[in-house]
Amino acid sequence: MKGSRLPQKWERWCIFTGESIVAGYLLASLGLGVLFKSKADTIEGFLVANRNMGTWLLAFTFGATYFSSVVIVVGGMWGYLWGTWSLVIPVLNVILGVLVTFKLIGSRISVLGHKLKALTIPELLARVHGSKGLQVYLGSMAAIGLTLYAATVVAGASVMLATVLGLSLTSSAVILVSIIAAYVVLSGMYGIVWTDALQGIVMATGVALLAGAAVSIAGTKQVALQSTLETTRFPGLDLLFDIALITSIAVWGLPQMLNRFYTVREKKVVDRASLIALGFATIVTFGSYISGILARSILGSVPAPKVVPLMAESLLGPWGAALIAAAIIAASMSTMDSIGLTVGSSVAYDVLGRRDVSSVRLVSSLVMLGVLGVVIAMFNAPSSLSHTLTSVFKLGWSITGIAFIPPVLSMVTGRGTRRSVIAGSLAGAAVVLLYGLSGLASFALPLRHLSFTLALTVSLIVSLLPRGGGEGWPS
Repeated sequence: MKGSRLPQKWERWCIFTGESIVAGYLLASLGLGVLFKSKADTIEGFLVANRNMGTWLLAFTFGATYFSSVVIVVGGMWGYLWGTWSLVIPVLNVILGVLVTFKLIGSRISVLGHKLKALTIPELLARVHGSKGLQVYLGSMAAIGLTLYAATVVAGASVMLATVLGLSLTSSAVILVSIIAAYVVLSGMYGIVWTDALQGIVMATGVALLAGAAVSIAGTKQVALQSTLETTRFPGLDLLFDIALITSIAVWGLPQMLNRFYTVREKKVVDRASLIALGFATIVTFGSYISGILARSILGSVPAPKVVPLMAESLLGPWGAALIAAAIIAASMSTMDSIGLTVGSSVAYDVLGRRDVSSVRLVSSLVMLGVLGVVIAMFNAPSSLSHTLTSVFKLGWSITGIAFIPPVLSMVTGRGTRRSVIAGSLAGAAVVLLYGLSGLASFALPLRHLSFTLALTVSLIVSLLPRGGGEGWPS
């Protein structure tokens, strides 16, 4: 702890206890996976937890999956770099990403999921639109986009674990991926929703403590914010708007979050859970960004990707830093486990047509290995880690969200024909890939900071303007 006055032996004890907190949390997550293994031996139990989840579990599993370590670590980084301008992002996250998703999309999916007996989002959309090819296409896009996004999730958590426990980034990534893979393969959606509940509590507690300590140490919020306004830079309206949009509206098309609405017993569970999820989102998002904003006046100049870990270590001491480490690891695991299951089911169930649990388990394991490979490549990329994280995160979220948003919105609104929806999805994905690959290659294209906005606009114009696609669709 920076400036600590603890005797050396007590400081060593605190560090040991902090390590025990993190280890205990990891073991508890693994234990929940073992506990629910017997409930996941059927394909319905493995993929949708037998559609038996209640209000609190839905709220926490959605929130914990949405607000990953990217939100805590990268959100804190954006707050540190951009100051109060960055608060536009959590505002839209809470309103568009949570409230609108529950009210507009979640209720519809919960009803149709039961009615059509679909077990994955690609399968549901394929049945609604009457196209088996759509299921294969969406399953493939989910596998590509979510693997990239998962890499940024693990990378963010690895930075935290490495900073607090003194491990290398690669070693931290290997530990995290191994534990997540173990309980996902064991218990599927059952293990995921219950570990998400544990992870959500840890996340909200840790972020709230850090933000509270940051406000307190900074003296007064007003003074701290004034200081950051003088030293931070405006990122540009185009980049800020695009990131706010992608982290909010892309949620409407991310299957690892939409499949949560499959797991509920009935539609009214979705309505009740929306308010709980809204409160959870407010704590985690605003707490993360505010901590990053205040870090500039508290820590001064530090590496941007390590702002949140360094704030925790400086303000909360070894125990508090361990709790924040657990919160970030929880955020990573709650997202990564969902992605592992979603990509595994997308490849095995939607693309290959395998309907047995063992195939989904095997593919999910292979997905985790692929994610680990991408993470190691990111750590060794020639550009800065903060640039790499932002670029890969945008590409992963964009390509998945853009691919799924047209058929999802068409399902909700009844606008668009089968062909126009598929054409819109393909057109938007093409724009995303063009800008994403050029960004990773450091080749600047016009309006590059508005890549998601452009892709979304092209996708919606192509897919949703025609009318008459809703005849015969399930009501």
